[in-house]
Amino acid sequence: MNNPLSYLIKQLHNILKNETDNFIKARVTIVYAMLVLSLIKGIIILSLCIINYQPTQLIRAAIATVVYAILMRMLLLKPCQLKRIAHTMVWIGILVVWSSIFLYVQRINLVALQFLFMVILGSFYTLGSRLGIIYSAISSLPVIILFLLGGDSNLHVNTDNFQQLASPGYEILVVFNFITIIICHYLFYNSFQHNMEEKEKLNKQLQVSIAEANKLAATKSHFLSTMSHELRTPLNSVIGITELLIEDKPEKRQEENLRILQLSANDLLSLINNILDFNKIDSDMMVLEKLSFRLSEFMQNISISLRMKAAEKQLEFVLDIDEKLDKIWVSSDPTRLSQLIYNLAGNAIKFTESGEVIIKLTCTDKTEDTIHVNFTITDTGIGIHPDKHNSIFESFTQAESDTSRKYGGTGLGLAIVKQLVTLFNSTLQMESSPGNGTSFIFNIAFTTVQNEEQVRYKNTSNTNNYSHLHLLIAEDNDINRLLMHKQLEKMGVKATLVENGLQAYEACIAHNYDAILMDLHMPVMNGHEAVKKIRALNDNTKANTYIIAFTASVTEQQEIFNNGFNDFLYKPVNMQELNNKLENINAYRQLQH
Repeated sequence: MNNPLSYLIKQLHNILKNETDNFIKARVTIVYAMLVLSLIKGIIILSLCIINYQPTQLIRAAIATVVYAILMRMLLLKPCQLKRIAHTMVWIGILVVWSSIFLYVQRINLVALQFLFMVILGSFYTLGSRLGIIYSAISSLPVIILFLLGGDSNLHVNTDNFQQLASPGYEILVVFNFITIIICHYLFYNSFQHNMEEKEKLNKQLQVSIAEANKLAATKSHFLSTMSHELRTPLNSVIGITELLIEDKPEKRQEENLRILQLSANDLLSLINNILDFNKIDSDMMVLEKLSFRLSEFMQNISISLRMKAAEKQLEFVLDIDEKLDKIWVSSDPTRLSQLIYNLAGNAIKFTESGEVIIKLTCTDKTEDTIHVNFTITDTGIGIHPDKHNSIFESFTQAESDTSRKYGGTGLGLAIVKQLVTLFNSTLQMESSPGNGTSFIFNIAFTTVQNEEQVRYKNTSNTNNYSHLHLLIAEDNDINRLLMHKQLEKMGVKATLVENGLQAYEACIAHNYDAILMDLHMPVMNGHEAVKKIRALNDNTKANTYIIAFTASVTEQQEIFNNGFNDFLYKPVNMQELNNKLENINAYRQLQH
């Protein structure tokens, strides 16, 4: 008894050994079980028909048994033919139902109902829902026809034997049919249960993977924040001291060397900024500031260094600003806007060997509180093949394989530009072909600043005399502290220097300051803790002191404002940025008074 069973199990194992899907395994197992049981039924009925000499049933059983044997052979040799085998089995069941009702019994008997149920569940389990519905309708049709034609008197379940099948053949057929139905249900439910357990296991693994990924992302963000601080801190000194030396009007040869040093340091800073900003954008941590500035003046200022780079390559640099924008003040993020222009125009200069680079600003629409400005950056450079128009916006990608070797760069600039343009609720368009240069176009809707705010900023921007200001500088790095003192001294600002947040807090209690420049990462007490303690002072004047976060990290912007800072100043600091912050301090003092 065990040998035949072991053989059947071994055969089934051979069929399933290369299959991983639980539902496909279930379908194969169901078809295999139905074929085995059908062959057993066929052999038993054949024997009984021979003993009782029932030729009609003998022919019927013989044909079915031969077909089942062929199907079993096909399944063992070619499991990929599963669907064809299932279709054939279902059609055999349908023929049994139709012939039993219309040719042999002409009523609905128990065997006909069993085959009807087997056709329904077999078609759904092995062939899917669509074919299951079709085959179920075909197999149920004789029952519906008999009901419509024969009336209620012919609709009772007939438990009499087949007219051509003697007892105990009928009873054996009924028992095996029940066994078949039960086994099919069990096999499908079992596979369903295994599939659910497998999915639950995968979900748990996915949750663990997500937790690990989030932990890794947090670690990466912390690492980049730390690296940002560590890299920008020495750069702050290099760029700041170089700028001070240039302003001291050295000899021509020395000035040339200092200019080279300054450009190299700024290129390194740009590279660091791109890497850190890419991480910031990728982590959805970047938000736009809302600062007021005059658009035309802003564009002229950021074009100074671009014009110098173009002049080094003997390129003509043109800044074309619509006259309608000359006196327009807008509220937006000047840092991110300058990053957009620097990346696009910097690329234009890099990939242009001769000719010109043009930045054009056009007013396309203006309402009472909004102005739409079209930015176009055009060059006469190498151009980009149409096949590469999409790929160049992918991270770490450049148009050609030799571009990085020939021109340098990380391939992050345009990826960042695309994300920044999206932050401004705009889209970036490109027109380019090899040898014909490139044009990048985007349109930004700016909120215009009201006249009274313009006057306030104009008044402060024209002052440029900061000798009345007394600032407290909290910075733990000796070189940066010295540099900040020299920069402020050059601008006529009186400065008190301390080394940590606790000293800054104690100094704020003892004296009144117009503003505090507070480094975030300091020993004893960091900048965040110091600001919270200052804001909690009972003296409203001291508690409301204008405090600027002085930091080399680019990932703490939201935390800076949440903890009570009025503004932030990124390292390295150039004189223009410092001048802008001093203007804001002046404006704040005027509002307080």
